[in-house]
Amino acid sequence: MKLIGFILNLAALTAAVLGNHHESLSLSPAEHSVVRYTNESLIVLCRSPNPDARLHWKSPKGEIIREHKGRIHIEQTSPEQLKIVFAHILLADKGNWTCEAAEGGLHSKSFDLIVYQKITFTENATVMTVKEGDKATILCEVKGEPQPNVTWHFNGQPISAEAADGSKFRILADGLLINKVTQSDTGEYACRAYQVNSIASDMQERTVLMKIEHKPFWTHKQFVSLQYAYINGTATIMCEAQAEPPATFTWHRKQKRLHSNEKLYTIETDSYWSRLTVHVVNASVFDNYRCRAANHLGSIERTKRLEQGEKPPSPVTFQLRGFNSNTFDVDVSAPRGQEVRGPMEVNGFRIEYMSELEFKSDAGKWTNAKRKDFPFEEGATFLITNLEPDTVYLMRAASRNLAGFSDFTKVEKYKTLSLEPRSASEIVQPTALLMMLTFGSLLRLSFG
Repeated sequence: MKLIGFILNLAALTAAVLGNHHESLSLSPAEHSVVRYTNESLIVLCRSPNPDARLHWKSPKGEIIREHKGRIHIEQTSPEQLKIVFAHILLADKGNWTCEAAEGGLHSKSFDLIVYQKITFTENATVMTVKEGDKATILCEVKGEPQPNVTWHFNGQPISAEAADGSKFRILADGLLINKVTQSDTGEYACRAYQVNSIASDMQERTVLMKIEHKPFWTHKQFVSLQYAYINGTATIMCEAQAEPPATFTWHRKQKRLHSNEKLYTIETDSYWSRLTVHVVNASVFDNYRCRAANHLGSIERTKRLEQGEKPPSPVTFQLRGFNSNTFDVDVSAPRGQEVRGPMEVNGFRIEYMSELEFKSDAGKWTNAKRKDFPFEEGATFLITNLEPDTVYLMRAASRNLAGFSDFTKVEKYKTLSLEPRSASEIVQPTALLMMLTFGSLLRLSFG
């Protein structure tokens, strides 16, 4: 019995000594698990209470770290302290790192390094072009730890798993396959990557605009082949076509290609339209004008006949019928035939307006004036809205027919009401105000 008691006491003493030796080392930070993202840094200090301790650090592979510089190295500030320094962490650094001390026996303290990697995309192209009828693969290779989940969206709408398993789409490990692309497949494809770990969650998106190569087609199917103009006026002929790559527009008269010049023609062109302005200096310009839109996949043409018309008469009535702080109610009229309606009858009006301050800033030019076009309506008045309160506006009007616009009326000045409350002497009696709005009493300031 005495022998058994001695053995038990010896075992307890040995366990206590070993436990104290194990706890004789300490780490700072003291966490058993340390979490870091790739490319972040980390310093862990190992400390021993014994100044004569011989400390070293071991990697998860059991290798002793001996370097004093580099991405992973050690720094010893005193005999009983040894730091391990991670200048920038890699995924391969994850695992159990151990600090050991030899003090008549081997004692250690360790921590688990958990490494996460934020979502990154290996591809950076934002636009891709595919020929109509071909297959297209939109690449989306995603890196991250833990491995992100990926979903696909087309023009903001998710591509469901059922759709992805069909004949049109197939989700690949590193992208999205689209079979037999058509023009309806043009749009934005978004690859969204989701990641959740113990310290954060993240979502990143990569968007690719896919354009489908195709030959030109007309933007507007309806086309009027006849247009009118009058001598000393201008005629603007539009040509609009969709194509990928965008079409090259050219204008032709008979067999001659037209170019901009100060005398007869002005040509303005953008990616999907071209505008030819013909300056009608005399009757010789009335002819056929052909627009051609072409890319490497094909070409289309349209011809418009320009014939002589009549200049419309200017408006005979241009006056204010009513107003408030942001709206003018304008009466505009022009003479029309009572019975027979010819092709040159007035069919509408254009009203141009700008504030007096804008007019002065533009040196008295109407180039930047706001404008509104209205169809002709017998007895109708026209509303000019979204005006500034307590502001003087300059306004003018022109008639319109199939050949173009008339000369503008003389410029009038009208002023919107203020939002500030008025004094009793300025208040218009309700009866007078009603008469003004009903019968068209005019607030007009003479121009100049």
